[in-house]
Amino acid sequence: MPGRSSSKRSALPTWRLGWLGRLASTTVLACLIGPPAWSDTLEADPDAGYVPIDELSYETIIRPGKGYEAELAIRVALHNTSATAQDTVLTLGVPAGSELVGVSIADGGDWIEGQVSKVAEQRGEVVLGRRDPGSVFARELEPAQLGELPAIELVAFGMASQATTQVELRLRVHPLLRGDRWQLDLPRRNAEVPNLSDRRRVIVQGLPSGDEFFVDGTSSKGTPYMVTRSEDAIAVSWPARIKTSAQLDGSYEVSRDPDGQGGRLRVVLRLGSSSAVAPDHVVLVVDRSRSGSSALPGDSSRMFAQLLDTLPKSTTFDAITFARDAERLMDPKRFEGGKAPRADNVDARAELERSLKLAVPGQGTDLRAALELAGQQLAARGAKRPLILVVTDGMLPPSVGADQVGAALGDALGKAKRPELLFVVDDPLLNVHGLPAEHPIADLAAGLGARLSLETLANLGPEQIDKLLSAPKVLGGLSVSLPATVVLDEPLPSGLVAGDFVVLEGSYGGKPPSKISVRGRLGKSRVSTSFKLAKRDPRPGAIAAALREADRPRAVQEGLALPDWYTPSMRRTTTMNISQAGKVGWQPTGQLDHTIIERQLRTRVLPRARACYNQALTRNQILGGRVELRMEVGKGEVMMAGLTQSELSHPDDRLLGCLERAAWAMDVPAGNLDSQVYVINYPLEFTAPEGGQPPRAGETRDPMLERLVESADVLSDYQNAHKRD
Repeated sequence: MPGRSSSKRSALPTWRLGWLGRLASTTVLACLIGPPAWSDTLEADPDAGYVPIDELSYETIIRPGKGYEAELAIRVALHNTSATAQDTVLTLGVPAGSELVGVSIADGGDWIEGQVSKVAEQRGEVVLGRRDPGSVFARELEPAQLGELPAIELVAFGMASQATTQVELRLRVHPLLRGDRWQLDLPRRNAEVPNLSDRRRVIVQGLPSGDEFFVDGTSSKGTPYMVTRSEDAIAVSWPARIKTSAQLDGSYEVSRDPDGQGGRLRVVLRLGSSSAVAPDHVVLVVDRSRSGSSALPGDSSRMFAQLLDTLPKSTTFDAITFARDAERLMDPKRFEGGKAPRADNVDARAELERSLKLAVPGQGTDLRAALELAGQQLAARGAKRPLILVVTDGMLPPSVGADQVGAALGDALGKAKRPELLFVVDDPLLNVHGLPAEHPIADLAAGLGARLSLETLANLGPEQIDKLLSAPKVLGGLSVSLPATVVLDEPLPSGLVAGDFVVLEGSYGGKPPSKISVRGRLGKSRVSTSFKLAKRDPRPGAIAAALREADRPRAVQEGLALPDWYTPSMRRTTTMNISQAGKVGWQPTGQLDHTIIERQLRTRVLPRARACYNQALTRNQILGGRVELRMEVGKGEVMMAGLTQSELSHPDDRLLGCLERAAWAMDVPAGNLDSQVYVINYPLEFTAPEGGQPPRAGETRDPMLERLVESADVLSDYQNAHKRD
C-alpha cells in the first residue's frame, strides 16, 4: 500500500494456481448434481404403444484368463410377448477398456456362433432398414468422452411371437488388481426401464477347487453364483495368482486397415509387484484427521499387531499420530539411549493399542510434520532397514507436495539411513474404484518413491498382511516412445498406481513401429521396458448371427442396420444414459456449495478475525492493512489453513498468528460420499479508526472458492490445479 511499510508472511507453502483458475462465489457447485443415471436401454417400435420385449434374465459370467486379462460374458434372454414378430435394440453399458470379441445366440437349442461382419453405413450414418427374421447384430459404441463408459449395441430383427432368444456377448476385459484379488467393476443398469431384468446373476467360472469369488466384499461361500440388484454398480473379485515379476508389464498390439496403409494400435500397461521389504524397525504413522473414519486408529492397531506377528521378534517399532500436529503415541522412556521396544514386547504393544483406542479425531492433516517427527526418531534409533508405515484415508492437502514433505523428512534424518515409505490408504470409494495417478496421495507417493496399497483394514487377515510389504511403488513421469505417425485417441496419463491399468488406443499411418519403449520413475529410480509388436485381426465393425443357417451368410454380408423406427432422439437418450452412468456428479453426493461455505466463513471465521484485530488495536491504534486466509477443505475437515499474503501497515506477528487460528476454526459438514477437495481464499481488510470512524474488519470481496476436483468417475478425478515452484 502507498505510504505504508509492508509486513509479508506466508504460513503455508508458496501457493500454486493452475488452469482451473478461480471460481467466483456465485458458482454453484451443486449444479452438477441431478437424478441418478444408469446405463442400458431397451427400445422397440413405438407404434406398438408399449415395449413388447421383456428381458427375462441377465447374467454376467467372468472367465479368468492368463496374465492380466479375463473374458466377461453378458448373457441375456429376450422374450417377445406380442402376437407379431418384433425388432428390438438393446444397449448395454460395459466396463472401461472392454473389447467385443464374440457373440452367440440360441432359441432353446444349441448355441450359434456369430461371425465378423460390418456396419452398413451411408454418408457416415448407420443405415435404417430390415434384415432377415432371427438375425442378431452387435457392435461396440465407443465412449463419447474420456472417463465415460463404452457400450455394446445389440440389434435383433424379427423376433418370433412368444419366442425367447438368448444372446451371449463376450468381451475382453482388464480387471484391476486389489491386494491379492482381481477385481472387475460392473456398471449399474437402468432401473427405470421395467422391461429390463431387475436382477443380475454373477458367476466366476474356472476357479481352482476351494476358491471363492466376492461381490462387493461378500463371499460366494462355495455357491456357483450370486444375485444382486441390477440397478447397483458392483465390484466382482476373485483370487489373483501372478507369476510375472516385471515392475512394468503390458502388451502392444496392432491391426492393419484393409488397404494396408495404416491401422489401429492398442497398448495395455500395468504396474507390477515389487519385492517385499524386510524392515528391522517400523514407525507406524496414523492419520487421525476428521476426514477419515473414526474406526481408522483401531483398525490400524489391529493391522499393526498382525504385521508385528509376521516380522522377526527382533524387529523394533515406534508410533506417531497426526492431524494438525504430530505427536508420539508411546512413552519416550522406551527409546532412551537409541533403544526401541521389540515386536515381542507385550507391554509396549499393549501401550500402543491403548493409545490408538484413545486417539481423538482432530482438525488438520499435516503429514509433513508427522514425517519430520518420524525422521527425528529414526535418526536417534539408527536402524539399518527402517520402514515408515503411513495409514491414511488419502485426503491430504494438495498444497504440501512431495518436495516439501521429502525435505522435512530428509532434514530430520540427517545422516541416518533413509527409510522405505509405505502408504496404506483406507477409503471406501478409492478401495472399490481405484486411485487415479493424479490423486494427491498418488502424486505424493510417486514424488517420494513410496509404496502404496489400497486396503480395507478391517478386512485384512494374516495372509494379506504378509503381502502388504510387497506393495509396489507409484510410477510417475510415464512416457511412451511413439513415432509421429502414431496418434493416440486420448492423452497419456501422468503415471500408474498399484493394481491399476491403462489402455492406450490410437491410429498409425504407414508401417507400425516394431516395438515401443515405456519409461517412468519410481521415486528417484528410472524404470523402462519395451514391448514387441503383436499382430492381431482388426476389431470387427460388427458381429452377426442368425438362427436359420441359410440366413447367416446374408447377415454377414449385409452388416448391421438399425430398424427404421429407431429415431435420433432414441439414440441421444441411449448415449446420455451410458455416458452418465459412471459419473459421480450425477449422483446426489451432498457436495458443498458457495452458500454453505459463506455461512461458515461469516459465522466461524470472520467474528474471530474481528476479535483478533480489536486485540491488535490495543497494541497499535493505527494498525491496518489487508490479509488473505486460505483453507483447504475436504470430507468435513480443514486439512490445511493459513495466510497466503499479508500487507500490514506495521508488523504484528501476534495478529497474524491469531488470524491463522481463526482460519483453522472453520467448520464444514461432511457431504455423503463427497471426496472432493475445496480451496477457499478469504481476503480481509482492516481499517484503523480515523476521523471519529470506528475500526472496521471485513471482507474485501466475496470469498473465492476453487473446486480443485472434477468428478469424472465414481471416485473424484483430481486435477493438478497447482504448479510446483
